[in-house]
Amino acid sequence: MRRLLTFILSVGLVAAPQIFASAQTGAYAELAAIDPQNFPQVSALLDVYNADGGFESNLKAADLTVYEDGQARPVDALRQLDVPVQIVVAVNPAPALDVRDPNGVARFTRVVEALQAWTNSQPADSGDDLSLISLSGSLIAHDTVANWFVSLESFKPDFRKSTPNLQTLSIALDTVNMPLKQPGMKRALLFITPHLDDPNIDNTIAPLIQRAINSRVRVFVWFVDAEDQFVSPSANAFKSLALQTNGAFAAFSGIEALPDPNIYFAPLRRIHALTYTSALTNAGDHTLNVSVDTPQGNLSAPDQTFSVDIQPPNPIFVSPPLQITRQPPADDPYNAEILTPKRQLLQIIVEFPDGHTRELKRTSLFVDGELVAENLKPPFDSFAWDLSAYAENGEHTILVEAEDSLGLTKSSIAIPVTLTVTHPPRGLQAWFARYSSYLVIGALSLAGLALLGILLRSRTNNTARQAQKAAKRSFEDPLTQPVVALTEPPASATKKAITAPRQLLKFQVKPKRVEDAPAYLIRLTNGGEPASAAPVSLPEKETIFGSDPVQSTHVLDDPSISSLHARIKQGADGVFIIYDHGSVAGTWVNYEPISREGRRLAHGDRIHLGRLLYRFQLRQAPPASEPRVVSRK
Repeated sequence: MRRLLTFILSVGLVAAPQIFASAQTGAYAELAAIDPQNFPQVSALLDVYNADGGFESNLKAADLTVYEDGQARPVDALRQLDVPVQIVVAVNPAPALDVRDPNGVARFTRVVEALQAWTNSQPADSGDDLSLISLSGSLIAHDTVANWFVSLESFKPDFRKSTPNLQTLSIALDTVNMPLKQPGMKRALLFITPHLDDPNIDNTIAPLIQRAINSRVRVFVWFVDAEDQFVSPSANAFKSLALQTNGAFAAFSGIEALPDPNIYFAPLRRIHALTYTSALTNAGDHTLNVSVDTPQGNLSAPDQTFSVDIQPPNPIFVSPPLQITRQPPADDPYNAEILTPKRQLLQIIVEFPDGHTRELKRTSLFVDGELVAENLKPPFDSFAWDLSAYAENGEHTILVEAEDSLGLTKSSIAIPVTLTVTHPPRGLQAWFARYSSYLVIGALSLAGLALLGILLRSRTNNTARQAQKAAKRSFEDPLTQPVVALTEPPASATKKAITAPRQLLKFQVKPKRVEDAPAYLIRLTNGGEPASAAPVSLPEKETIFGSDPVQSTHVLDDPSISSLHARIKQGADGVFIIYDHGSVAGTWVNYEPISREGRRLAHGDRIHLGRLLYRFQLRQAPPASEPRVVSRK
């Protein structure tokens, strides 16, 4: 009776070698390779398998819900990717593998032929990672399909002297669990073994089964042995190994057809890639899982942890102005109604210190703590600061605030800006100065009319003199003796003719030559060399320096010069003293700021007016002092 049962089971296994091809370990979903590199867009790989071990390939984005730290987020996109497989083939050599058929072909030779047919069917660019393991350890590890098969062909163990054991399976599990070359790859193990004479094999193999389950390794067993071993305890143990790891079991005595490994590995070559928009606002570790609606029911992937650095955007001013001067237009310097500039353009950049560039919701400009301008749509990097309300000197602070798509905000550092307002002079002097051009035109017009009158009068006088000459000739004619009363030109006309040139000479004042001035300022470069600018002579008792053409006797055109910057006075004893007028950039002599009381200037002193550098030089330089030699004993 026992022999009959053994025969029936053997026939059943021979007739249906794939009876254990489909494992029943349950459907599952699993996340892998969570990538927040493009935050707030987060991507991940997702495996979804049904209870039959098949890959769920008909999923849509709407079938998935992402839970980020427990908060539901919709999936933006879902697509399938092809991935290679990490495969280990383990051969457990034994005399049973060398048994030959009537044609003299060994069972292991048939196994190699089946594997060769599989390798020949692989594409040339296959990315599969293959290893070959035997009792002695690794024969080739993590190599290409072609190199792997070369190693298999050269594998010629002495089957007759080999004793199979589970050490080969343990080494194979160690090898297949090595780090994957590509995220999303699955692991598979093809175990080629005969029966093992181990009465306690169920207990011995149990830890190995658990290792394979924990690491998601699918184990496929080719049980190569005599038919009477198909129902042995070791055969049943290997069937349990394949069943619990979602693999497959096939028995081969030398006459059956071996399964195509492509059928084994095809469900392992696909994976889902999902993308969703994160709502995280704080840096650190976060949990992620996915709920999947499948035709067989809902699956939930176990929580996975990922880390992301999240920092608010950092707005920065680009070359902010430290000083702004408002003054009348250059073409109308005495206009008290208009001051320029009316607006100040401010440029900013917004950095993301966490490296995750995001869209901005707004940028805001604050002056003295008050909101003065705001961008709610692109461009976000510029502001026009309205200056029309500022009519007095003062210091103001500006800062900018940025808010990103996550609602994170940050402000820049406050920057002080000095605002100087230059008003034109008022009163009669300003009126004459503003309308001087019209007055000059009027004076020239009057002078022209006067000259025209002089020319007309001169012409009249010439006509009169010609008439006098004709009358004189007529008087000298003996035939006619008219009596002519000789008259002299009016005294006033003669006086005007004489005094007019003297009056003109009165205003022809010979200008002072530059070399006649008692002192000069020589412009120097930053390196201390004389610049190409003309010297500034100091011929007057007082010379005022500044940027305001009305208040200054010598105008300096530089942003560091205040409207009324400094003055140099010449005393009765020929001494020159320099004073500062509370300028913003300051006045220095020999690199020392001068006090309110002023400072006496000596020949060769270096004077800084703001950023401008001059050397003070007397026309008559004092004699150089003789060097004094001091001897030390």
